[in-house]
Amino acid sequence: MEISAVHASTGSARTGYGQHSEPFTLSLLKGGLRSFCLHFKQDAYNDLPAAGCFPVVKKRVSLPMLRDNMRILVADDDAVNRLLLTSTLKRWGHSVVAVVDGEEAWKALQEEQFACVLSDWMMPRLTGVDLCRRIREHQLPGYVYVILLTSLGHPDEVVEGLEAGADDFIHKPFHENELRARLRAGERLVALERGLMESHAQLQTAYATLKEDLLAASQMQRELLPLPSATVPGLACAWFFYPHTFVAGDTFNVHRLDETHIGFYVIDVVGHGVAAAMQSVTLSRVLSPLTGADSLLKPSIAEPPYYRLNSPEVIVRTLNDRFQSDTGILRYFTMVYGILDLARNRIRLTQAGHPMPLHQRGQTVTPVGLGGFPVGMLPGIQYEAHEFEFLPGDRLVLYSDGVTECNSPTGREFSVEQLATLLCDKRHVSLQKAITEIEVELCQWRESNTFQDDVTLFAIERKER
Repeated sequence: MEISAVHASTGSARTGYGQHSEPFTLSLLKGGLRSFCLHFKQDAYNDLPAAGCFPVVKKRVSLPMLRDNMRILVADDDAVNRLLLTSTLKRWGHSVVAVVDGEEAWKALQEEQFACVLSDWMMPRLTGVDLCRRIREHQLPGYVYVILLTSLGHPDEVVEGLEAGADDFIHKPFHENELRARLRAGERLVALERGLMESHAQLQTAYATLKEDLLAASQMQRELLPLPSATVPGLACAWFFYPHTFVAGDTFNVHRLDETHIGFYVIDVVGHGVAAAMQSVTLSRVLSPLTGADSLLKPSIAEPPYYRLNSPEVIVRTLNDRFQSDTGILRYFTMVYGILDLARNRIRLTQAGHPMPLHQRGQTVTPVGLGGFPVGMLPGIQYEAHEFEFLPGDRLVLYSDGVTECNSPTGREFSVEQLATLLCDKRHVSLQKAITEIEVELCQWRESNTFQDDVTLFAIERKER
């Protein structure tokens, strides 16, 4: 600052240096013009009148302000530079804290949050470059925009400062317009970082809410599956189930239809996630064994026993007609639906694009089914049923392609043949133990308990009389 003229009640001055300075007026009031000028220019101080006329600064030229005020830390061991920077920044509306060296600056950064640091390069105890390194090496609450003030101009020094993490440089003596422009750049970056942090926090909140909802949905979906302790007269059941995500497009169940008939099914809806899971839940409801006029499995009739058991092929054909998509999004599913007739020791099942169930008798494992077309893909498809003997001691294993197509880390598929071999190896143990051991084998094959697809295996065994 240069004091150019002082009169009885006012004085004029210029800020900055040389041709880049800007004029403003001073009202000479009691308060401290002599001490004010002492920090800036000794010869101007000598030209001032004796005590009794002191200034309050009043700008004659308004300087454009930054859009947002920042909290700025100034670190400079030179008192004149420190006061000049502080007064300029405050005049622009910023909140400023000034310290005498890098160590004091680091202490302030640990106690308070600053958006920007203006630091001299050469300072005792801790230089501006070392302060910058320390800032970047530590996890401060928000990004700190660092501007180094230096009289150095060699490219090596610039490289050193940038590698230390400096964002910008200002050469001393600084020009106000340049400082303002560089602060605007810092302001934009800090505002962007603040916006990203806020967006990240909002996303974290949204993710936590979504995760909570998905976990609740996953629990509800599992409640639709057979309970591990559930028993159906004449039948033993065992299964394992791994959704690809929180919820799955796979579902399965077994239920008693009447005194001599047991229904069972396994379904794999195409795709993953919420949409597939919602359809699988809907299908679980549709396949409820409750009797009623609208029941798919046991529609009510007027004559005793006042219900009729629909055959597997009728059930699958009805589902295909009912679940044709009219949205242009192909949402089909594969399934097996079967009915065990305890009185006749027979199973009748319909396969609709699903992997063939495996019928085990002793050490013999036989694929059963007729293939069939996925449900909901095309209208008017006719489905057929396959019937076979199911004696006490026999086992039937239904599974999704997530089991047999499970890849090892080297890319090898688990395969139907490997599953059949394991079933034979486990024939001497209980159904529950056999299925648990196969589950362990599959996870070891995958070297993980997370899979690239929904994984379902569901087995039933006809109990010995």
